Amino acid sequence: MPPTPDITLYASPFSRSFTAWWMLEELGLPHRLVSFDLRKGEQKDAAYLAINPMGKVPAITDGSVVVTENPAICLYLADRYGPGGLAPAFDDPARGTYLRWAVFSTSVLEPAVHSHATAKAADAFGVGWGDFDAVRQALDQAVTPGPWLLGDRFTAADVALGANISVALFNKMLPATPTLVAYNDRLTARPAYKAAAAQAWPAA
Repeated sequence: MPPTPDITLYASPFSRSFTAWWMLEELGLPHRLVSFDLRKGEQKDAAYLAINPMGKVPAITDGSVVVTENPAICLYLADRYGPGGLAPAFDDPARGTYLRWAVFSTSVLEPAVHSHATAKAADAFGVGWGDFDAVRQALDQAVTPGPWLLGDRFTAADVALGANISVALFNKMLPATPTLVAYNDRLTARPAYKAAAAQAWPAA
């Protein structure tokens, strides 16, 4: 029998919380929501700092388990509630590629696009995320031929990486190459993406 979720999502609209919202929607997991107003600094309250000392969203609790950082949230939820579906099995050869791109989302893509966009690009030799052009080329290769990172199989890695690609394209922080635009179009067509977007980016 699958485990019974006891999930609370700590989130805020108009933030990186979109990724966690999307993952929960893909798995159809019921959850409680604790929402913060980032402009008021509510995420720095002592009660939340006890959950995430970084004072950043999103985070989840699942019973007594605390998970922060979007890739970790995606990987945890997929392994616990979507094995064989959104998560390749531990002995599946595709698991290495799956883990690679899920972690790439915030360890490489996010810092690369933000440093590039703010004209604070660091020497690729001295940073963990490398050169912006190399990152862009790696992304194009990753989603070719597609439709997903693991070919015909959609996984939590597409959520973790795809959310950052989608936001970066929207904010014009990544070049809109035909390959990335086509991948993003496939992502945004998913019902779970649309449901999460309605929560993460509510109409003004």
